[in-house]
Amino acid sequence: MQRFKALVQAQTTLLTILPLLLGTIMAAYHYHHVNLGETFLLMLSAICFHLAVNGHNQLSDYRRYQNSTTVQDSTNNIIKRFAISIPWAYSVLGILLLIFLISGLYLAYLSGWPLLLLGGSSFLIGYCYSGGPYPLLKTPLGELASGLAMGLNITLLGVYINIYNAPTYDNWFWLTGSIVSLPAVFTIANIMLANNICDKDEDIVIGRKTLAYYLGTKHSLTLLQINYVFSYLGLILSAILGYLPWLIVLSIFTVKSDYQLVQGFVKAPNKVTTFPRNVLMFHKIVGLEVILGLLGLLL
Repeated sequence: MQRFKALVQAQTTLLTILPLLLGTIMAAYHYHHVNLGETFLLMLSAICFHLAVNGHNQLSDYRRYQNSTTVQDSTNNIIKRFAISIPWAYSVLGILLLIFLISGLYLAYLSGWPLLLLGGSSFLIGYCYSGGPYPLLKTPLGELASGLAMGLNITLLGVYINIYNAPTYDNWFWLTGSIVSLPAVFTIANIMLANNICDKDEDIVIGRKTLAYYLGTKHSLTLLQINYVFSYLGLILSAILGYLPWLIVLSIFTVKSDYQLVQGFVKAPNKVTTFPRNVLMFHKIVGLEVILGLLGLLL
């Protein structure tokens, strides 16, 4: 189990890196400009923020379990399961946030207010996701929040940090970047949706009424499959409009194997055995898009 948790945590870091690389590839291909130094610093900032949100989520859940009179143990909360020290967890959380703030403010100083706006909105969504009296993770908005903050905003940040000082810069980068971000938006939202499908019964006990609670398992699984279709449509649209290299359309040749992979989860949703298939789907769709995009730049 520890290996599984460690694997999923390592994989979730790529939820930050791949959208950022996607935005960078678009900047190189469509706007013909790249700032590598700023991109690496932004990557560090985004990873620290993502890990901090994950840590805060686990701490928030832990407090709810501690205050619950009906749940004595959790199979999903890492702090509860592995007896992690709360002071140590808060210390790590503070360090991650400090790195995020310092690097983020420095990049905003270099590039201007659009980065501050995008980064600030991501920070606000990240806090509202697991913090405050009514966190988004307890509502049917969790999937939307994660898809926008990580899939959309990080892709847009990747585009902007590479073109803010480019001769080809235009104020409509957010629109073109939004189209390129669609595969990341839908696959990241699906990871959250799949997680909530698996945790639905336990979530109800601790007061979480997520999208899976309102839709039910059957309709939630239908939505999950529809989202994967939209992620492929976004990929094809990016190539047709010339925002990414045409080579990325080769991704459609994996559709058959992707369908079989998703059906394994649809037929038997389980946090340990089949849930990682949705993380793998993110890697297959967005990761392959990044790889083919890089190859397209070199050809």
